[in-house]
Amino acid sequence: MSNVNEEKILNMKEGDILNQLLTGEEELPTATVIMDRLKIKLELKGLTEKEISKIKKECTTREKVKGKGWQKKLDDNEFDAGLIVGATTNINWNDPKLLESKNVSDGKQYISRKLLAGEITNLVNKILDLSGFNDEIEDAEDIKN
Repeated sequence: MSNVNEEKILNMKEGDILNQLLTGEEELPTATVIMDRLKIKLELKGLTEKEISKIKKECTTREKVKGKGWQKKLDDNEFDAGLIVGATTNINWNDPKLLESKNVSDGKQYISRKLLAGEITNLVNKILDLSGFNDEIEDAEDIKN
């Protein structure tokens, strides 16, 4: 961020902050990654809290646990694949040709069969970065110095 922008942000008053929140652009971060083994590029976008919650809900089941009643259980592998499906912008992982090639019913299953475990983890980490999970919040005092 340039010094001019930092100075402008540091001098914002409540009205300026409200105006920025109401009229400012809400562009999601994006990145292009190369999958060397598959010789393809994937274009990824950050996901909103609403999108991540929807994916989490789709990947959660309820099971009865003796003595504890019903409990929710998140399928971590399905959730990771769901994040990749939701964040990829240049390919439809649910394309019928892809699904047919691996004899699966959805893009999450395709990803689980086609990609290596480390590739999935690396993509998920990149998506979470784009979604703001590893962003550091700068202290205004650090910016001034």
